[in-house]
Amino acid sequence: MEDFLKIKKACEQNTALSVAILDRFLLSYAAEKDKLGKEADQRLNVYKHITEKFGRQWFDMLKSQYIIHRLMKKGGLITKYLKHAAINNLEENKRDWMAFQSENPWRFSFSEVKSQPEKDFYQMEDVFSGDNYLLYSPSIKDIVSRDGEKELWFNLIGYNGTCWQTYGPLSGYASFSPDDIFFFATELNSSIEDEAGLMADIDKNPVPYMMLFAGSTQPSVVHEGERLVMVISEQDGTIAKVQEMERDFNVSYTGGVYRLGLKDWEVSPHFSVAYYNEKSQTVQATALTEKGFESLIAALDKYDVKIEKNADIYLGPSMHNTAAEILKREIELMPLELLFEQENEEEMDEQLQKLNELAGLAIADVTAEKEPDLEALAAQVGIDLESNRHVIEKIITDLKDKVSR
Repeated sequence: MEDFLKIKKACEQNTALSVAILDRFLLSYAAEKDKLGKEADQRLNVYKHITEKFGRQWFDMLKSQYIIHRLMKKGGLITKYLKHAAINNLEENKRDWMAFQSENPWRFSFSEVKSQPEKDFYQMEDVFSGDNYLLYSPSIKDIVSRDGEKELWFNLIGYNGTCWQTYGPLSGYASFSPDDIFFFATELNSSIEDEAGLMADIDKNPVPYMMLFAGSTQPSVVHEGERLVMVISEQDGTIAKVQEMERDFNVSYTGGVYRLGLKDWEVSPHFSVAYYNEKSQTVQATALTEKGFESLIAALDKYDVKIEKNADIYLGPSMHNTAAEILKREIELMPLELLFEQENEEEMDEQLQKLNELAGLAIADVTAEKEPDLEALAAQVGIDLESNRHVIEKIITDLKDKVSR
């Protein structure tokens, strides 16, 4: 059984050394010696539109965290500094502490709390490396008390010989998932293909990931009892007889693309829709809930259209919004749907034009106090009377009211 009193004492001693060595000496030493202060400013100012929202104090904490990470990470400057005269003049216990830290590099960790074995101690799991570690952090309970439970944490952590501790601001996210973080990383750097690539990207420049704090309090979105998450998968494939799928799908077509809306599921909250692109011979399955995605791929399977159960993208609305804000650009994940939205808009514009034309023809009859022949007028302008009867009758009624005034 862990002796948490002993571990806590070691943590407190480590904190005291960290303050004395890092905060009171190395932070300014590195900022001056290797121009890390300027480097941090340049990288943080790329995201000025985010940092300005949280004030100067938050900016300064992130700046310090960035500099310390550059010192203490694997291959960081601390190894070089151990040879400097200024370091050799430090007390032996401080030099020993620095030597130990150089052998145990610090790192940023996206992690989940798995358990809390003791007050201020948390068993954490890094969601990308799979590493499990004991973390001492009195700040976590304060953040949770203030903001509520967090699904994921992003912290700079260092090892003290008995457990890990955080340095700098802690970021806890109310709704971000590991899939959300991976999505953000690939939007930031399209060359990232796996977890190792993501962790290397964070190590190279953690600043963009620090900005995720902007969405830290955004909650999960639940509609009609379903947690909303954009689920998208695309695979190569052909569909020989699309029309046969009308038994289960509402089928529409434009510009070489079929839209297959799953009946009873293409409406809120699931929005289960597939797209078949004839030219590229690809099938894209999309839904706004996991249940909707599962129902969609099951329906496609009936027509021998195979889609993997593990989708390419799982993205919550909170990350979608936050990523767009940080990166200062729209993130369009369903461009094929835009084809049909544009077509619908064009159809609506054409329909409105025909209704206006019908009103223009009907005004002569109304003025002459004659009852307009709706069937003849509809045929003349090329509009279906039965599907538009209610609207057309309303137009005629309004015309009569205006003429009678």
